[in-house]
Amino acid sequence: MVTLTRKIRFSAAHRYYLSDRSPEENTRLFGPCAYPHGHGHDYVAEVTLAGAIDPSNGMVVNISELKSILSSEVMSILDGEYLTAEHPLMAGRIPATEVIADLIWVRVDAALRARALPATLQQIVVAESRSLWSGCTASPTNPEHRMYTLTRVYEFAAAHRLHSECLDPNANRELFGKCNNPHGHGHNYVLEVTLKGDPDPRTGLLVDLAEMDRIVNAEVVDRYDHRHLNLDIEEFRELNPTSENLVKVIWDRLDPYFSEDSLHRVTIRETERNIFTYERDPR
Repeated sequence: MVTLTRKIRFSAAHRYYLSDRSPEENTRLFGPCAYPHGHGHDYVAEVTLAGAIDPSNGMVVNISELKSILSSEVMSILDGEYLTAEHPLMAGRIPATEVIADLIWVRVDAALRARALPATLQQIVVAESRSLWSGCTASPTNPEHRMYTLTRVYEFAAAHRLHSECLDPNANRELFGKCNNPHGHGHNYVLEVTLKGDPDPRTGLLVDLAEMDRIVNAEVVDRYDHRHLNLDIEEFRELNPTSENLVKVIWDRLDPYFSEDSLHRVTIRETERNIFTYERDPR
């Protein structure tokens, strides 16, 4: 099986507001996203198909056909729109990234079937910014079921020194090089936290973003930002603060706060080239 991904961009405004709730309740639920005149994003969507290579042309599917589907089923209905729960496309749901990803899935999947294209829809990812995106992925065990994820990005600046008490000073210097500097060194860490689950059928939201932010900021960002991990953070008093250990420690701090195993993945970007991920074992 081979996958191919096509990226598209569209601009839209949206407002999070439920007409059967009071203005105060909407503000409590959605914060500034409930402001009366809405706000907008330059969305980026990635559509991934999967299939076998056709030996006659070397392709899974003609990319021109996929472009045509995305133009008619996505761009023409979303680009330049003002999306609210009352918009016909939203069917009473809040126009969050989770809902938009689901909407794109339904329309693209129907178009693929109608055209009898030899590929199946594998994943939709919709990003409203560099710090928030949602995914809709085919279940590996049940093609009719979809798994939904939401990823939120945070940042913190911290110093650390890579040093193992199991090694002598020479071995530490040889293994860790400059990272064994006695005074440490620092990074602008980028933290990606991904939750999974089924969106609320009324709102379309997978998680309360304000509550997610509160948890991650309290347990990780505020705790680690502008700290020396070896000297200031209890977990690393005797644990070498490699990014492998850091991502696992962050996972362990966050996991108890999210119900029903909804914490799906934690990623630490130590630099643009060094990326570390801890993910829940499949069951």
